[in-house]
Amino acid sequence: MSNTEHSLRDSTRRIEQFLTQMPSLKSRYQRSRLIRKVLRKSNNYDLTSRCNLFCEGCFYFEGDDYKNATEVTDDDAWEAFFKAQAAAGVSFGFFAGAEPALSQERLLRAAAHIPRGSIHTNGTIRIRPEIPYSIQISVWGDEDTTAHFRGGNVFWKSIRNFANDPRVRFVFTINPNNLAQLPGVVRIMNDYGHRIMFNYFSPTQTYLDKLANGASNDDGFFRISSDNSNMLFNAESLHRSRGVVNELIAQYPGTVIQTRAFNDALTDPKPLYELDEQGVARNCNGRNFDWHQGYRVDMQPSDAKCCMPNVNCEQCRLYTIAIASFIFQPERFLHSLAGFQDWLDICDQFARVCLLETDIEWPSA
Repeated sequence: MSNTEHSLRDSTRRIEQFLTQMPSLKSRYQRSRLIRKVLRKSNNYDLTSRCNLFCEGCFYFEGDDYKNATEVTDDDAWEAFFKAQAAAGVSFGFFAGAEPALSQERLLRAAAHIPRGSIHTNGTIRIRPEIPYSIQISVWGDEDTTAHFRGGNVFWKSIRNFANDPRVRFVFTINPNNLAQLPGVVRIMNDYGHRIMFNYFSPTQTYLDKLANGASNDDGFFRISSDNSNMLFNAESLHRSRGVVNELIAQYPGTVIQTRAFNDALTDPKPLYELDEQGVARNCNGRNFDWHQGYRVDMQPSDAKCCMPNVNCEQCRLYTIAIASFIFQPERFLHSLAGFQDWLDICDQFARVCLLETDIEWPSA
């Protein structure tokens, strides 16, 4: 028996024991299985290499992978591509870019064939109401500091653009320099009826190399960082972040859709993933495998390590990759009944973030 088969059998045995101990969890476990089914074959799609902001340490542009593809501009070609993807069994699409809101016709073509998906956008451009995907809007700070980190003061614009839109979830990207702004931003989201969760800044290898080499600042995606002042986490800042976020989870249970278990896992100072000799994650569900593939803007499968190829694996805490990894690796949490419940919470968190409440596979808790 292989190690994988042994781990699967052991996980199944433990789950059966926990369900025997607490039968009331059976319905939640069945829901977790539905959620895993939704994600059974999920692909990432970069729709465009265009963007209208200059986020510091940009996951897309602060690296060279995007240079390996020339964007296809024929929308009919994109429709044929998405039709083929659906025929190949793709069950969920993660749509990004650069900025996918600049290519909304492609999102419509995708939705005609792939029934579920999430759009990762900066919120500066309204996304047409007929596009039936969840929308995750990135936030990098409050009104005073958004321009500092993103090259444009778009904080209130994104809130106004998506007022009363049930598809929307805001995602605050935390770094050690904007941690104090979280309570105020969450209060604003609560006042406006928006939901919010948290991401942790994860540096690209290029960003790390520039810091290590004392590179000069530029007018693009390395405008403000230096070896003495940057967005990198250490054990102390992760510990502070954990405390602040967990307090907000408790204070705003309807507004903050992050779970304590997920936040605790992301703020562990140890790497989230096992690394090989080259520093590449072995057990990351964002890797390009048979059941998951990233596609560049030329509609060709990426030959890079994962769906966020510029990001350094050792310091990666990106929430979409982490939550998919945790959902398919319950053994990380099966040390106790409480750990099993934490895992169920994380599965539910994916549904709250990435699925619409009208989804038939997501009977809301």
